[in-house]
Amino acid sequence: MALDFIAGCIGGCAGIIAGHPLDTLKVHIQSGRGSALECTKALLKGGTLSTAYRGVGAPLGGIAVINSLVFGVYGNTRRSLPYPDSLLSHGVAGGIAGFIQSFACAPVELVKTRQQLVRPGEKMPTGAWSGARHILRTGGYRALFKGLGITIARDSPAFTIYFVSYEAMIRGDHSVTTVFTAGGLAGALSWILLYPIDVVKSRLQGDVEGKYKGAWDCFRKSVQTDGWRCMRRGIGAVTIRAFISNGACFTAVAWTERAWQRLLHFNSAQAAKIGEAVRCDTPEYYEL
Repeated sequence: MALDFIAGCIGGCAGIIAGHPLDTLKVHIQSGRGSALECTKALLKGGTLSTAYRGVGAPLGGIAVINSLVFGVYGNTRRSLPYPDSLLSHGVAGGIAGFIQSFACAPVELVKTRQQLVRPGEKMPTGAWSGARHILRTGGYRALFKGLGITIARDSPAFTIYFVSYEAMIRGDHSVTTVFTAGGLAGALSWILLYPIDVVKSRLQGDVEGKYKGAWDCFRKSVQTDGWRCMRRGIGAVTIRAFISNGACFTAVAWTERAWQRLLHFNSAQAAKIGEAVRCDTPEYYEL
């Protein structure tokens, strides 16, 4: 149903705006540019959040496609299953949604990562579309979809965990506080469990020098160079960001769905009143 796509788009935009500064911090830490404190100081060096919001155009520009795909595929797939309200159906639908959205997510996150990691003197446009065109000119479509496999490996199980845990927490209570908290906890849980895969993805997509031959080579060399601890580096910033952005996302999705239901109810009531006026042919019924 079209509402799933619209609500997903609005929720995704809310989540990106709320959590992008911490996402930038996460990418810097994962790429080995210092501790959380050092990276935070570097991002806030100019006294503004402009550096922390660098690269926001790519996810915000593509979020209409990505989150519409996630919530649209998830909602329609779940309703097509034999027992749509079961947690198993939520999990299956979430996994399929994660797989499909990876094909849009991988190039968007690659552009975002390159823009977040750009160093002074390096040539990388700041806009989402200009960044994508730059990568296409310099490396072709293969370069733009670098990291697609590792993105699928991260997102398909992540969205399974995401939707199952969220649904389990809101059953019986759909208040704003519960929706925000459940969305935040579901997002944080999915990130914590799949975080090492995200570290490899960020390093692979941020590699402009060609150090890594692929995801496994990136994982192996990262552990050899920085130790196993690098697979958990930046997890604190990620957990906080995931809670805030996913809480905002699910709250916006729930608000959109409720607003739509109220609009439908209002229109139905107005239509019923007009129908009654026509039936009775009484002038006062036309005073809407």
